[in-house]
Amino acid sequence: MRGGGAMAARRFAMTVSNSLRFRVIGGLLAAVGFSLAAVNLGACGSPSGSWKDGGSNNMLCLGGCNNAGGSGSGSSSGASALPPLMPAMGTQTAADCPGCTFPIVTASTMPCASSAAPIKIVYPPDQVLLPPNMNVISVQWTPYGSAFTSFSVDFSSANSPGTDWHILTKCATQTVDAQSNTASGGCEIPIDPLSWSKLVGANRGAGPVTITVRGTTDGMCASTSANQITVFFAQDDLIGTYYYWKSTISPNGVGGQIWKKDFGDLTMQEQDVTSQSINASCNGCHSLSRDGSRMVVYSDDDDSDDEYSDIAGSYLDMTMNPAREFPGGVTNGGHGGGGQPPGFSTIQPSVQYYITSNGYPCVGAGGSCANGSGANGYRTPVPTNGYSVWNGANGGFINGIAVGAANTRPTMPDWSIDGTTLVYVVPAGEFTWRSDDAHIYGGSLYAAPYAGNGTFGSPTALLQSSGENNYYPSYSPDVPMTYIIFNRVDNMNAGNACNNGFCPDDSFSNPNARLMLMRAAGSTPIDLEKANGSPVTNKVALSNSYPRWAPFVQTYRGNKLLWFTFSSTRDYGVRILNHKNGMYQCYPADAAETPGAAHRRQFAAQCQIPQLWMAPLTISEAQGNIDPSGVAFWIPYQEITTHNHTAQWVWTPPQRMGDAGTCTTCSMEYGPCGTNGCACCTGLGQALTCDGNGQCIITPK
Repeated sequence: MRGGGAMAARRFAMTVSNSLRFRVIGGLLAAVGFSLAAVNLGACGSPSGSWKDGGSNNMLCLGGCNNAGGSGSGSSSGASALPPLMPAMGTQTAADCPGCTFPIVTASTMPCASSAAPIKIVYPPDQVLLPPNMNVISVQWTPYGSAFTSFSVDFSSANSPGTDWHILTKCATQTVDAQSNTASGGCEIPIDPLSWSKLVGANRGAGPVTITVRGTTDGMCASTSANQITVFFAQDDLIGTYYYWKSTISPNGVGGQIWKKDFGDLTMQEQDVTSQSINASCNGCHSLSRDGSRMVVYSDDDDSDDEYSDIAGSYLDMTMNPAREFPGGVTNGGHGGGGQPPGFSTIQPSVQYYITSNGYPCVGAGGSCANGSGANGYRTPVPTNGYSVWNGANGGFINGIAVGAANTRPTMPDWSIDGTTLVYVVPAGEFTWRSDDAHIYGGSLYAAPYAGNGTFGSPTALLQSSGENNYYPSYSPDVPMTYIIFNRVDNMNAGNACNNGFCPDDSFSNPNARLMLMRAAGSTPIDLEKANGSPVTNKVALSNSYPRWAPFVQTYRGNKLLWFTFSSTRDYGVRILNHKNGMYQCYPADAAETPGAAHRRQFAAQCQIPQLWMAPLTISEAQGNIDPSGVAFWIPYQEITTHNHTAQWVWTPPQRMGDAGTCTTCSMEYGPCGTNGCACCTGLGQALTCDGNGQCIITPK
């Protein structure tokens, strides 16, 4: 905490040369092509920009700094010499506040006059746990345009006396609500990479770090925010790549593409992975192999609809850049001229097979699907109570298999990480105006053991619906699997009925969707209240949809730690205000859930913007039925003005570099090892062994 004395008076001012490039690794900062010295951070007290640190001559001077005590040059260079972990003590000035200072807060410091409105922090959420290599987050508060001339965003920790970090800003520019493109009355400061690295360096696996915002009106008084926010940094980095759907707008309506992002890599821009590979203007529903080598994706045109009649699928080789479409996809004949029949897919972890629900359904064999779909039909019949089976290597159709009773329609499958079982949904029915499996109600959850050769054994009911809709299940990434995460919409007693264009029990884009958790073997479900953003006793419609696990199992404070992503229409601080009067969830623009729905319509002004959010789940053996989730945070690399959905994770694939083939990463499950690849990864929650075929497999128990 800031107070009297030399320690409390420390400040650190830094300027960064435009030519200095940074690479962020594991929450630490490495200067690429420049030298860094091991330093003690000190006070930036003099008007000339020089600073001193109580007699220490070691300095960090990035982009130029003059001081009679020393030059600050060092001998280490390149990315191989990272700065050591050090206390987070100092001050950083934002770009809008060059040369700013802030009054030292002591017991005698007076608060500013009452004419200055109270300061309230609105983001990040309180008690949030963050991956230490996320490397950036935004602190947002209100008000803007009050009597305050500058602010200090302060970071402290009672458990880490070495944390006394400050970021100074004038809040020169008011925040803008991305939903309406209007001023939102707030202030925002991103935690820059240097500040992030110092805070993580002092608090990784520990904490909490307390965030306080103070404002001054005259450079002498200091008013403290009405609330303080506490954040925690996990112990282990989160390494992986996620793929998600991002919307596009055209004169024809709404479309979109699949984009990917390596988590935590600030040097990598998001990449569009489908527009160059598939001849379609809306590539949306997708499923990836866990190693990221293959993806099933279903394509449409950008006409704002959600029916299956003009949707067809493709299978992509993701090891190519751009991704390569295997024969049988939509591109050869153009959209509507071919492709795999639509449905929900999941790929076997070993990538030998993948299966797809008979989503339309296509009941005939050969030619095109029935009911006017533009997709190719199946070469042999696929039962409506089963799945089509495809070759995981090249996307070739194999056959159809029945799973479950003849009068059921299994859908939304997820293959477990060890390949032994399948979890899926058996709905009570589909909405008659669609007849596809994207719009179901009364979903129950089932599991079926894998029997080999693309077949499954007798299914078992895990969760029978009592009228509520349970859907989008996903197995946790540990072995044996601990949990299934899924969506639920409460029983609205509507069945397949729609009221004024809204279908209350529908699985598709439902604003009342909540995140639920149950044991993998079946148990009473737990409502993830903290991740949902509202308690069961006072539910808020935030469209918390399509939860999917990050691929790693970690440890935090002695407990198993998992992460999951989902899309949500909750407010993002003062940057996205989705719950103004008259607003509603509206994807796509012609969905029955959208008031005034119309084909080829663009998003209406009242449309909420769904974004990607992420939350932790901490497992204790004695957890019982207590909510094990944490509060969610906004994934900071996404575009704030687009509709973003269905993030799915893969392991970062193994890489080699140099003529000698030196490994730069380890191999994940089913990755190459031995003479053909890198060593199998360890310490990531999965005990992997290199088998006789040169593949990393989960060590048999």
